[in-house]
Amino acid sequence: MPVTLLSFDLDHTLWDPTASLINAEQAMLDWMATHSPVTADFYPADKLREYQQWVAQSYPELRGKVSELRFQTLRRVFLQSGHDSEQAVELARGAFGAFFTARSQGLELFENVADVMAELAQRYTLIAISNGNADLSLAGHDHLFSAHYKADDFDAPKPAPDMFISALKAHNVTADQAIHIGDHPQQDIQAAAELGMKTCWFNDKQAEWPLDTCQPHAEFSHWSQLAQCLALLDDPAQSGN
Repeated sequence: MPVTLLSFDLDHTLWDPTASLINAEQAMLDWMATHSPVTADFYPADKLREYQQWVAQSYPELRGKVSELRFQTLRRVFLQSGHDSEQAVELARGAFGAFFTARSQGLELFENVADVMAELAQRYTLIAISNGNADLSLAGHDHLFSAHYKADDFDAPKPAPDMFISALKAHNVTADQAIHIGDHPQQDIQAAAELGMKTCWFNDKQAEWPLDTCQPHAEFSHWSQLAQCLALLDDPAQSGN
């Protein structure tokens, strides 16, 4: 069967989110300092990070839902700093909104991504499958994809198969009609391969493949190489790879 669907991881595959995440946390802390100075004093950045880790450990169902985890952490810290439950919810929404907007902005595509995606869109349906919570519309990259599957909306994040299975069903394709492109060996390559999808590993760090359980079907270190990798995987002669 010909390949008709390409799924892409986002963070560290299309862009490096490091700067936007740093800016997002600072935007959140600045918002808290303005709207609830007592909370900002009670929970400086390092203590807030530690508390979020505690919430994640205490409530495993939140670990893969990064937006809900941060919101619930914020709600609790506002409560603990003296606000009533209604105020805590409203303040948590405001602080999270400051974080979310900044987190989704400033996500600069790696070199050649825009041109390559435009070329691929002429032949394939392109979708995003991500554990992160970046808003593609706020980022200005929603035009690149037909759909975006986020762990926030599912019971479990990658490497759980939920998002992959939902995407395949929604687009009415079988696993062998899809290729997943991503940087993470377990969350992207192994997870997709276990469902029967072909995989293409984005290895811009020139790392050695770390898993014994599977191998990526193809590998690229620069986006200018992706179209050639996909052409090889989409060639019927390569279907046994």
